[in-house]
Amino acid sequence: MGIGLTLAQLFGFSVGDVLSNIVNYAFYILFGAILASIVISFIPRYPSSGFFQAVYDAVRAIVNPILGPIRSVIPPLRIGGFGLDLSPLIAIIGLNIASSLLLLVIDEFIRPITG
Repeated sequence: MGIGLTLAQLFGFSVGDVLSNIVNYAFYILFGAILASIVISFIPRYPSSGFFQAVYDAVRAIVNPILGPIRSVIPPLRIGGFGLDLSPLIAIIGLNIASSLLLLVIDEFIRPITG
């Protein structure tokens, strides 16, 4: 057997659990950032408060690399006098699919190896 302890024995968790938690946390952080971006999009101008400017800039820095490529392919729908941006919806669906696939790979291939 050997003297070394596995992570599960030492800390009470496995590599598969850690990877699953990382994927889940990343999904929920990105999901929350996209929802915050949707709410922020209703603000007509750049916020004057320093705190809200920091939040606005942080959300945009997280979300723009995800939504930008989608927006370049799928323009907003013109409905009446306004445009409906579908890129957040498409991004959330894509993130959900990617998260599910990563969790499936972790469950099927990594957990059996690492325990």
